[in-house]
Amino acid sequence: MKSLLVLASIAAAVGLAAPAQAERSGNDAGFLAALEQAGLSHRGPDRAIAAGKAVCELMDNGLSPIDTVNAVRTTNPGFTVEHAAKFAGIAASAYCPEHL
Repeated sequence: MKSLLVLASIAAAVGLAAPAQAERSGNDAGFLAALEQAGLSHRGPDRAIAAGKAVCELMDNGLSPIDTVNAVRTTNPGFTVEHAAKFAGIAASAYCPEHL
């Protein structure tokens, strides 16, 4: 049930729209910069950051990396498997490198 809630959070947080520019620092700034560099757009920095952290929650709760990628893709129909994998990898690099 908890994984379902995290999946819903990802669905609400990530999408394909123009990236917003915001002043961020630390992991959040690096995460947003990496998304932009990878060509992954989002519905705003706060939503993208929340979705990135939700990816880590999924893996913290036992979801395998491939299942996490599939969850990201399922909740974001505009993402290809490649986009979802990039997003999950960037999120893990920024917020939970123990899952890399």
